[in-house]
Amino acid sequence: MTHTCHWPGCTQEVPPARWGCKTHWYALPLALRRRIWATYQPKQEVTKLPSTAYLNASRAVQQWIKQELTISSP
Repeated sequence: MTHTCHWPGCTQEVPPARWGCKTHWYALPLALRRRIWATYQPKQEVTKLPSTAYLNASRAVQQWIKQELTISSP
């Protein structure tokens, strides 16, 4: 099973338990990174059953990315 970074457009393969590649993970604000880790449940990538809290954290990350990309675009 392959797993790629969750940053839109990034094709970097990462271990299934990781949210994204090192570059994009550290591009996220610390508060969002902490929220992802606080809601991550070991082996959720195996069971394919992430918690509602993790899914909410993931949505918050994607909203932040979308806002950042919009602000950064000329």
